[in-house]
Amino acid sequence: MQERSPLYYTLIVSIGGFLFGFDASVISGAIVYLDALYDISSLTKGWIVSAPAFSAMFAMLGGGVLSDRIGRKKTLQIVAFCYVLSAFLSAISQNMGSLVAARMLGGMAFGGALIIVPVYISEISPAKQRGRLVSIQQMNIVVGFLAAYFSNYFIGVYLDQWVNELDIWRWMLAVELLPALLYVILLPKIPESPVWLESRVGLANPLISMELEHSSLEGEVSVSSSLFRWVMHQKKHISLLWSPTWRPIFLVAIFLGILQQITGINAIFFYATSIFEKTGIGIDASLAQTVAVGVINIVFTLLAFLTIDRYGRRFLLLWGLFGMILSMSLTAYGFANAKYVLTKETIAKYEQKFEFDQSFQVFQELIGVSYTNEGAFKVELAKALNQISWIEEENIADDDKSNIFKVLVLESKQFNSWLVLIGILGFVASFACSLGPVMWVVLSEIFPTHLRGLGISIVGFLNSFTSWVTQFVFPIELNIIGDGYTYAIFAAIGAIGWWVIYRYLPETKGKSLEILVE
Repeated sequence: MQERSPLYYTLIVSIGGFLFGFDASVISGAIVYLDALYDISSLTKGWIVSAPAFSAMFAMLGGGVLSDRIGRKKTLQIVAFCYVLSAFLSAISQNMGSLVAARMLGGMAFGGALIIVPVYISEISPAKQRGRLVSIQQMNIVVGFLAAYFSNYFIGVYLDQWVNELDIWRWMLAVELLPALLYVILLPKIPESPVWLESRVGLANPLISMELEHSSLEGEVSVSSSLFRWVMHQKKHISLLWSPTWRPIFLVAIFLGILQQITGINAIFFYATSIFEKTGIGIDASLAQTVAVGVINIVFTLLAFLTIDRYGRRFLLLWGLFGMILSMSLTAYGFANAKYVLTKETIAKYEQKFEFDQSFQVFQELIGVSYTNEGAFKVELAKALNQISWIEEENIADDDKSNIFKVLVLESKQFNSWLVLIGILGFVASFACSLGPVMWVVLSEIFPTHLRGLGISIVGFLNSFTSWVTQFVFPIELNIIGDGYTYAIFAAIGAIGWWVIYRYLPETKGKSLEILVE
């Protein structure tokens, strides 16, 4: 095999990060069409969106063990195959159950990729390049988000002229096949990790030296071998994590891992198009605004990488959380102040659906009345629609009636959509330059070397579990307590997080572990 630079191999394996970002966020556009076509329940919607996060939890626990047994390269090839199969099965799904199962397969893939790709990159990289090379994985994740948003926008706005509207969501999900197949084709070109080979046979493969700094690598082999040995004694190290010395650090790390997800970031990323559509701007404009979310995410993630070593981890976390609290409060205020007013003009748009000798009588008590509670308005609107005699009743499907109800709700909403857009974009920007990338940097620095792998694995599992719960509960929460209260809860959680970080998190930039413990 021809020798290549570590950067070359890093660019190949970090396609796994791109696929994670794409796979996770492409559903934000597809779910809008699925909901319109099949009127899926909040419970079903939650499962469709959160299914990958659910299976990723277990892949994150088992991926490291598998890669220790069969190698980093073979495990990544399994990951790539799972991405391809998941994209294909998602696109041809015949029901919601098969779609959830296909997306769970994708979750197994990106759960494994999140664990193994950074490990592989760190093991092939010279010490002086390791930080920058590992960061490529994070950048590829946010680029994957943006690519999915652009893809959804292009398909939803332009491709609908050429394909059946019933299949638009399938095309959105099928696009992932292209980068997934590329991943499968390119992975055979990478070498196995020299550190993994050393742990298995005691010999570094001379064919894959890749011009590493040999002295640095040789000095790290013994450390890596030690890490493999202590993996076999996890119970002992869990007890060490819970010892009086390390328990405060462990608890702070767990809090950070949970906080990153419970503040609602993946609810925003994965339901972005649905959120913007609820402002009444239409699906095309919603897809366009979702693209803006992806652009903001990339720009402010870059800002974090450029400033984290200058201003420190704690500084970015505190100011980022302040921005998240303010932005979520603004979003909550925008939704809470929405009003619903049904007009004669709105009803007239659908006169072909109604017997108009009675429709205005049916809606008489609703027309012109301002409702500040979405639930109350929906109840009264549903009562009115149930009293209508539909033209050619046998030709009006239940889905058509449901869609008319949704359209009347949206067109009756009087809403400051710009306020919500500013709030959502501000939230994403604040997260991208704080909790998003900074949390993982803090975790890599806050644990001692001999406890770092186990500590990050536990926090990673809890982080993924919290992500799944947040995604799953979000549509149910919106349905039960409404948009305003939901975003207000996210803001309140952020405020609690700000206080805990201010009170208990030390600055880890440039400080030794002994100082942190003291």
